[in-house]
Amino acid sequence: MNKLWRSISDSGVHKDLPFSEMSRVRISNQMSVIAAIFSSVYYFYSLFLISDTKTAEQLLSFNILTIGFALQCLPVLYLNKIGFHTTARIFILLIGFVILSINSLTLAQPFRSELYFFGCAAFVFIVFNDMKVIIPFYLLQVSGYLLAAYFIIQHNPEVTNINAGIFIRICIAFSVLFLVLFFLRKETTSYQEEIEIKNLQVSADHDEIQKVNFTKDKIFSIISHDLRSPIGSLQAVLGLLQRGQLTELEFKKAAAGLEKQVGQLKDSLDELLTWSKAQLHGINPEPENLLLKPLIYEVVTVNRIAARYKTIIITTKIPSEVSVFCDPNMLRSVITNLITNAIKFTPIGGAISITGNTENGKSRIIVEDTGLGIPRDNLEKILNPTVHFTTRGTNNEKGTGLGLIMSSEFILKNNGSFEIESEDGNGSKFIITLPSGEIASS
Repeated sequence: MNKLWRSISDSGVHKDLPFSEMSRVRISNQMSVIAAIFSSVYYFYSLFLISDTKTAEQLLSFNILTIGFALQCLPVLYLNKIGFHTTARIFILLIGFVILSINSLTLAQPFRSELYFFGCAAFVFIVFNDMKVIIPFYLLQVSGYLLAAYFIIQHNPEVTNINAGIFIRICIAFSVLFLVLFFLRKETTSYQEEIEIKNLQVSADHDEIQKVNFTKDKIFSIISHDLRSPIGSLQAVLGLLQRGQLTELEFKKAAAGLEKQVGQLKDSLDELLTWSKAQLHGINPEPENLLLKPLIYEVVTVNRIAARYKTIIITTKIPSEVSVFCDPNMLRSVITNLITNAIKFTPIGGAISITGNTENGKSRIIVEDTGLGIPRDNLEKILNPTVHFTTRGTNNEKGTGLGLIMSSEFILKNNGSFEIESEDGNGSKFIITLPSGEIASS
């Protein structure tokens, strides 16, 4: 029974609906079914216990209206199920209004149905959110009750003695009900908003915790898989050297390999520490106007030795007047990462070019290489912060898999854009767009 009730209540409810809307749909379903149950019970009660107190015409009208009110739950459930939630609520109110009004007029008993009119008026406040909708429907209940009462008083002399002050009494009753419902709704809405704000805060805190946990897991993963190997190799060579088990020639060969591994280790540590700090403490750029050419020249100079090992030519073409408005340390990290990345994935004898220009208040920096390129399937993985994806360079160089993610985040935080154009086997082009320093300073 409980499972059936939940199934009926959830007709038309789906996860994309806001929580408050879900509640209104459930209430509409539940109220329609409850009204149907009580109408059915009352129908059998009148059929067996009070049928002899009514005329045949009254009894027929009463039965038709009672059965009709019992059956209204079917279209309501169907309308909610197909997504016509507002139509379902209006249908309930209009059916209730019509049946109650006709029932009162037919049986000449308006004052026995006033609780039902009050119930319909209260239902308006529960299932609608806009006062522009609530007030007209509420007044509809008031007017329906007033019209039924006046009609019966005028056509039934035996009840004319209650005519005095009826308008005032009905208006006071519905006004008090309106005020009570209005303030209850106001308090409920305020409480719901407070709950939703707290839920959003909890959700944001949960996301932040997940982000921190992911950052921690990724750091440990990189340390355990990518950084232990060079340290292990260095430890092994030092052990052999200490025990005198290496000849001078063997030591020179080992030292050359260790120098390469330690260089990669340093680059990985720099990248890891920069990214970790940004993730754990937030990315807070301190932008300033700076000329692009000196910064590029500084980074290229540092990386020429690594390029020389693979006989890779690095060329730059940056006009002296090109400037950007961004955090210099972040931009330096991005350019360093792109150049070291290009060296890593460009084969021996390849080329890397760095160009820059200013147009329409934006400065563009393009780092292009003749390397391996990036397969289409890997492009999405590379910039996905929730995926630890890394590949080895042309000389089996290792990486952390964080460089391009960090670069993209840094550029976006400086109000720029970061694009990658690449095809498998045809090299890669990285395009950075930042606000021009000239525009920012003017």
